[in-house]
Amino acid sequence: MAQPITSRKIVRNQVLNYNAQEQFDQALYDTAHYPAAGTGSLSFFSNPVGTTVTLIRAGAAGSFAKTKRDTNLTTNGMVSGQLYFVDGLSFALRHEDEGEALNASDRDKIRMGSWLEFKIGSKLIFEMPSYMIPELNPISAAATSVTATSILASVGGGGHSSRFKFANAIPIPPNQSFTLTMNFDGTVTTTKAVDVAVILHAQQRRPS
Repeated sequence: MAQPITSRKIVRNQVLNYNAQEQFDQALYDTAHYPAAGTGSLSFFSNPVGTTVTLIRAGAAGSFAKTKRDTNLTTNGMVSGQLYFVDGLSFALRHEDEGEALNASDRDKIRMGSWLEFKIGSKLIFEMPSYMIPELNPISAAATSVTATSILASVGGGGHSSRFKFANAIPIPPNQSFTLTMNFDGTVTTTKAVDVAVILHAQQRRPS
């Protein structure tokens, strides 16, 4: 005979406590623009949905209002009213020219020439080189001896497996400011501009 579901039973992606709260997977993500001429740092989670910034759309960089494709942040520098437990980190890259033969090299320059710094309020939570962070949409390139050109292949949708997994989840309390910065070791130039998206894999807890 099937047993009734009680308020103490946990169902993944659904209700944690049916009488009080629910907890489910909900990543926090944001996108910043890396110009081909390079920059000293990229700041994430500082421009919410609707903010006009430089981004790549349809193969060209320009000024655009951020949409939910770019970020799910609705308040500058914080999450409003909800508690998050961050348990992983990954990133993805979008190129100005997805067919550019040197895209793989440009990714290496960004990944190998930078490091990440995450703070909650003024407290430093972690620092790590960017090459430790898995990409959700990796690409590979191979030069052919026939045409002396490069062929690119991309893979997307890495999901939960393509992330740096934290041993202990990091809580971000409601209405608490936090920052994530990608710092570059000198000026790293790329062939074309690149949008860098950072994904904080997390569980959101909120009143049911």
